[in-house]
Amino acid sequence: MNALIDTGLLLDYLNGDVRAADALARCKLRSISAVTWLEVMSNCPRALHEPTRGFLRSFERLSASESIADEALRLMLERPSLSISRAMTWASANINQLSFITTDGRHITPNDKNVVVAYVVAPTPV
Repeated sequence: MNALIDTGLLLDYLNGDVRAADALARCKLRSISAVTWLEVMSNCPRALHEPTRGFLRSFERLSASESIADEALRLMLERPSLSISRAMTWASANINQLSFITTDGRHITPNDKNVVVAYVVAPTPV
């Protein structure tokens, strides 16, 4: 499968989640959005920046474009609670005709094509 990987799945992988490793192993071509790259790096301890950069280089990093911004806006208008970062990442997958692999199915509908919820992360108790 040719896929764009969501931030949550990558963070889970970097934290040793076997489910995330299994999901990544099923992907032939693995891409990330520029937004995901920034989110992962900003959550990474400084001491791990270089190894994390090296890991992220194994993914094709897709830059933002006008068409991705337009698609992100469309997604946000359909789903008012969708965050800008998630909309940009999902839109990157749509515009580049990639499956969108995520662990967050809250905004996914049966009409959404090429979206794969790899596994569901239990909500954090308040």
